[in-house]
Amino acid sequence: MHRCTRLDSSGLMPVNFEFTDRIIVLRMIDLYAPADIQKALLQGVADPRTSGAVGLLFDVSRSKSLRTRTSDDVIAMGYFLAQHADSFARRVALVGFDDFPYGMMRMGRVTLEHEGITSEVFREETPARKWLLQGPS
Repeated sequence: MHRCTRLDSSGLMPVNFEFTDRIIVLRMIDLYAPADIQKALLQGVADPRTSGAVGLLFDVSRSKSLRTRTSDDVIAMGYFLAQHADSFARRVALVGFDDFPYGMMRMGRVTLEHEGITSEVFREETPARKWLLQGPS
């Protein structure tokens, strides 16, 4: 497993990047800015060890910042992810465990689908990983 963490100025780890089982994983934890997500993804996909990724698992289950984001923020992040989707086989599993993050991820899914990215929304990581590893139907 390859792991990279974006530290903010306070030394917190708001966005974690992992690469395991050919899946790129972005975990948003506590408080962070959208730019933290962008930086973590760009640094991660630039790493040659992530070539051949079968998908992106975008996990907001432990996010506190998501509750402060607007629909425009979620849509903008969807467009950003879509710009880099070839780095993760144009497949994204969005994970949000309770109703609010799950709903926000469903909104993000609409943007991704509009941009030709195959995506699904999940409440737990295990089925999200399974879906990514199954590949396109």
